[in-house]
Amino acid sequence: MAGRFLPQRDIDVFERVNKELIGDLLNAKDGIINQTVTIYKISAYDTKVNLYGEAQGGKVFQPGVKVACIIESEDFDFNVDEFGPDLRQSAIFRFLRPTLLDLSLVTEIGDLIDWNYAHWEVSSVNENQLVGGQYNQNWSVDCSAHLIRKSSLNIQRVRSI
Repeated sequence: MAGRFLPQRDIDVFERVNKELIGDLLNAKDGIINQTVTIYKISAYDTKVNLYGEAQGGKVFQPGVKVACIIESEDFDFNVDEFGPDLRQSAIFRFLRPTLLDLSLVTEIGDLIDWNYAHWEVSSVNENQLVGGQYNQNWSVDCSAHLIRKSSLNIQRVRSI
């Protein structure tokens, strides 16, 4: 919905230029930036919980959805303690809101993102980039995420002693 000083034609230009930069996987078009991630949503119905609301056998995820985005990642941070080295990293994944609406996908805290041979857990979601200052024109969805261990996901066999 366009406003008085922001016609629909301008919004269409914003969307077309952004999809040319980021990519449009729904229409099988690569973008100039061409970074893709896979988002896995938690399946609340299939995840079994105990009396305290904790997932006993691990979280169960729905099949992944591939989405184009812009990624801003921080440098690795290593921590060495009595248990050995530990790797930490944070990243921000920026998605076009119209693309997520076309996919009927809502990103939430706790979702899993697969990128760069690693898994990231979404820790916060921000949707406050407004076009023309209008409250109904959210343009992007920013997901802050942190790197998590594959052993905590129960999706890959980890060798241990």
